[in-house]
Amino acid sequence: MSELHGNGGGPARSLVIKILDREYRVRTDADREHLEAVAAYVDRVLREVRKTTPDTQDASVLAALNIASELLRRRDLVAVPRERIQALIDLADSV
Repeated sequence: MSELHGNGGGPARSLVIKILDREYRVRTDADREHLEAVAAYVDRVLREVRKTTPDTQDASVLAALNIASELLRRRDLVAVPRERIQALIDLADSV
């Protein structure tokens, strides 16, 4: 059984998700809706990658790279405003 940290704050429990028509039992503290949304997203990315990369292992790696790339791009977009906000807070505190 795999573990997924959802930061749901609740007690960890075992849930079943389905990706590429295969069931996976996952132990998580995330709520069911969040876990189902994550599984649906991964399933969608994997299905898209498998259109051009039929090998499941290669498709899984490419899907993971695509998801990680998207995450890092979004993280970079959020980092700039946070830095700007902190600079403004620091400026206000110094006045």
